[in-house]
Order: sequence, then C-alpha cells, then structure tokens
Amino acid sequence: MLVSRRHPQCWSIPWLAVSHPCIPGSIETAVDVVERVAPSSVLLFAGGSSFEVSGADAPISRAVAGRRVAEVRGITADPTLADVASAIEVFRSWHPDLIIAVGGGSVIDLAKAVRTIGPLSSDPRPYLLGEAPVGPGPPLLAIPTTAGTGSEATRYAVFNVDGEKRPIGDPALLPERVILDPGLTDSLPPSVTAATGLDALSQAMESMWSTRSTGTSYTDARIALQLALDHLETAVNRPDAKARFAMCRSAHLAGHAIDVSATTAPHALSFHLTTEYGVAHGHAVALTLGPVLEFNAGVLPDDCADPRGPEHVRAVLSDIVEMLGVRSPIEARQKLMDLVNEVGLEATLAGVGLRTPVQTKALAASASPIRLVTNPRRFDESSLAALVSGIN
Repeated sequence: MLVSRRHPQCWSIPWLAVSHPCIPGSIETAVDVVERVAPSSVLLFAGGSSFEVSGADAPISRAVAGRRVAEVRGITADPTLADVASAIEVFRSWHPDLIIAVGGGSVIDLAKAVRTIGPLSSDPRPYLLGEAPVGPGPPLLAIPTTAGTGSEATRYAVFNVDGEKRPIGDPALLPERVILDPGLTDSLPPSVTAATGLDALSQAMESMWSTRSTGTSYTDARIALQLALDHLETAVNRPDAKARFAMCRSAHLAGHAIDVSATTAPHALSFHLTTEYGVAHGHAVALTLGPVLEFNAGVLPDDCADPRGPEHVRAVLSDIVEMLGVRSPIEARQKLMDLVNEVGLEATLAGVGLRTPVQTKALAASASPIRLVTNPRRFDESSLAALVSGIN
C-alpha cells in the first residue's frame, strides 16, 4: 500500500444517507458533498490504477481543490493489520475533517476502519479482533467503483489479521454519504465484474435465508437477487449501461440486506479459499452457494437454527428455487454452477486448486463460526465435511 500526500490546486445522484435506496448517480456530485461538509482537510482512500482508470480521479480532484488533502493509495484486496496501522498513522497526523473512499470493498472497508479506530488509538489490533469497540469519526463519503460488495451500505468490514480473515461490525462503520455512479464500473475487466457480481448475488441469496432476516431485508435481498439473475451475465459478457446500473443497484440493495441479516455458510467457507488459494472473494462465495442451498433445503426440526421453524426455511428456499427458474434444490444448485461458468469462472473446488481430501478437509475446518450461526440449518463437523467433499 502506497501512502502519499498532496496539496492539489487543483445519470444524477445527490449525496444520500446509506439508508436511502440506490438511485442513478454521478460522481460529479462529489463537489456538492464536499462543499456541504466544508472540510479544511481531507483524507482520500483509493485503489491503485483503478482510481484513474475508472474516471474518478478528475471529479474528485475538482471536489477537493484548494483543500488540504492526504492520500492512502495502492490499497490491495484483503487489507492487513499492517495496512490499517499504516493508514491510521496518516489519519492521526492529518486530522481530516472528511474522509473519501473511492474503490472496491477493500478500499471502503479500510476507510471505515481507520476513521472509527484512528480517533481512539494507533494500535488497531484489539479493534480488529473484536476486543474493543470502535467509535465515531469524521464523516465518510463512500464511492464504490465495483458492483458487488455493498460495503458502502453495511456496518461491516473485513481484514486479514495474522493470516486469518476477521470481520468487524458496528453501526459507527456505516458511511454517512454515498455516491453510486454505474459509469465508474465501465472499465472493470470481465473477471472482476463476474466476481463482484457473484458476491452481490450470493449476499442477496444468503440474506434471504439468514436466521436474522426481516421483512425489509428480505424485500431488499429479493430485489437484489432478481437484478443479479437478470443482468449479471450481460454485465460480464455484453456490458451495457442498463446491466451496469442494474448490478450497482443489486450490490447496494444486497449490502442493505446483509447489514440487517449478515451472511451465512458460503461466506463462512469463502475466507479460506481467498487467503490460501487466491480466489477472488465473490467467486469463492459462489463456489459453495449451490451446495449450501441444497443442504439448507433439507432442514428438519432437529437441525433448524431459525426460530421461525423449518417450514419458514423451506418456504424461503422454495421462493429462491422459483426465482432461479427451476423445480428443485438440486436443479438450483446446477443452475448456479452454470451461471458461474457462464461468467467465465471455475465452478468447482478442483478448478481453483482443491484436489485432495486434505485440502477439502482444511476448507471445512476453516469455516467461520460467526457466519455459520446465521445459517438456517445447523452444520456439524460431519455435515460440513460432507458438503465440501461433495462439491467437486
């Protein structure tokens, strides 16, 4: 991660609270947001070349022209404890009145953590381990340049701490302002559009069956899922403005949904695939989505984790199966595998490098307990191992 400082002379969406539904937008409105906040100093978080390639650089430069600006750049996927500590040093030396995060989920997650930990301590470890609560910080303007994570709409952020993915969650992490401009995703390569889009689809589906779902989260998740089913393949293989906008809306609504419901077993299993095999996050989640759907459909009173009972869980799964345009959970699993193939990604664990029983056993053992708790059908060690070993 490159940290630098500078002093620049340098469709329409107004600034909005993250509780507002997604509507078309333009990054040019960043000028209005900055003027309303009227900061004397700004801390900008951005990825590598994506900041320029997406077209975000010039509008943001205009928005912060004449103000003191520090930058945290070159943010890579899965920020580490060291990345957070380094960025906090900049925060504490700069004392920003406004933070702007332009990029994918990792960029926004890092900004969310730094602005809520920075005012409290220079050591992020206890906060990333969940041993201490984060607190309020300066306002955050989040501008996603991918359509997938929904980080701009959630109270969660994920970091690599000592080689292990650690999620943190607190309402203080929610950005105060969001700009959603589908045009910023135009430059994404197909593989990134595919992986991030699968993340949105998976979050929507998991939110629907989560034990913490509500009527509102279910509605948001259902709309998000339908948008992804209708537009993801087009956004990857024949991208146009309609598909790009639909996927941005899907990602944002899925983010709202998981902010309430959290994610479930596919996310619990995804972290190991990302850290150990380099599989992009959304792709990693999608690899187990179909098998988990089929597993959940077999819920019984004895293993039901949802207090609303197995009938509720089966009704949700039936709704999802119908949305997929198939007749059974087995067909739904195949339909999801076909979609992963259609967007140009490997659809099996063997295809991403897990080819031995030792490797699949390690994957099953890695499942995050936090994410398994919200799965509607309880896993035990045996059922989790059987699910993973049966994916190839």
